[in-house]
Amino acid sequence: RKYLGDYFDIHTGGVDHIPIHHENEIAQSEALTGETWVRYWLHGEFLQVDGGKMSKSLNNFYTVASLRERHFDPIAFRYLCLNAHYRTPLNFTWEGLEAAQTALWRLRQAYQKLPADAAEPSPDLLAKFQSAINDDLNVPLALSYAWEAARSGEAGGKALLTKFDQVLGLRLDAEFAPQQGELPPELAALLEQRKLARANKDWTLSDQLRDELARRGVTVKDTKDGTQWEYKANK
Repeated sequence: RKYLGDYFDIHTGGVDHIPIHHENEIAQSEALTGETWVRYWLHGEFLQVDGGKMSKSLNNFYTVASLRERHFDPIAFRYLCLNAHYRTPLNFTWEGLEAAQTALWRLRQAYQKLPADAAEPSPDLLAKFQSAINDDLNVPLALSYAWEAARSGEAGGKALLTKFDQVLGLRLDAEFAPQQGELPPELAALLEQRKLARANKDWTLSDQLRDELARRGVTVKDTKDGTQWEYKANK
């Protein structure tokens, strides 16, 4: 009681904590204080891996370090989670994380291309975003409004996205794509294959690999200073 007080406004936890853990908290705390222990409970559904339970015994759990080892931006995992409501199970796959990282980079790119102006943000879109957050944390809907702001090109769009990012935490002011050499392994491998093809003057293979990279969202440009790449701005 000295450290926690008599109640919490918001208490989070997994759905598996409802029986026993949270029921015991209520019984113990309310018997002591006579106060309602928690005003709002937010119980998150399970994070699954490849359609199954994630557990240490199955050795199918991952850490932030393991994401970095595979050259993923850890914020891409946040983006992946934001696409599912907290009361809906989320299935983690590496393919899904790759898609989330691509979308994150494109949103960052769109944000950085918006003009920085002093115009007031759209009150309608801001109200929609706030309404979504207040509707049982409907973050997937709120995220769709972030994309709407990014695509609108309207005055004040950058300021609006900056406000949104204070809630979403996607670091939209960070680089929209990693430095070369930090792509997901399969894309980095394709770039390396194309580099070797060009060194061997195999222009047919080089063009085929360029087209494959473009199909997967990477635009490759050959310049006098070497090969450069970026992700396209379309989601």
